[in-house]
Amino acid sequence: MVYLVQNKEDLDQQLADAGEKLIVIDFYANWCGPCKIIAPKLEELALQYADRAVVLKVNVDENEDITVEYNITSMPTFVFIKNGEVLEIFVGGNSDKLAKSMEKYVGGTDVPPEQLQTVSSSPSESGASSSGVCELRSHAEAECEPAMDGEGVLEN
Repeated sequence: MVYLVQNKEDLDQQLADAGEKLIVIDFYANWCGPCKIIAPKLEELALQYADRAVVLKVNVDENEDITVEYNITSMPTFVFIKNGEVLEIFVGGNSDKLAKSMEKYVGGTDVPPEQLQTVSSSPSESGASSSGVCELRSHAEAECEPAMDGEGVLEN
């Protein structure tokens, strides 16, 4: 399950409660197309690694203090933390890279593949690599590079 962080105190509590589990923080914005495209894959991975990973989502517009603390300038940005140490940070809506990074830090799956429900059939899950990014400036100046599927179709 993906947990939506409410504020800095909430994030600190979630980090403390995670213990030795891998923590994945997804910095996103509601207006960010690539963030919306990769969200179903993140949900699927959160379920798949539920016993060994905690997946948190931080809305950059509602949690500016956390966004500044982690020096986030583009979305989606994924921060991988274990035992208080940042292991990896990557920017962009690349579902293959997200899955490989989670696999690298937690190992095999907790849920048998036949029990995983397919959350979405978005282009990012079809094997096409989407690396769309939204730059964080202001609402009026928000700029995104589109994440496209193999057929050049933009999804919102």
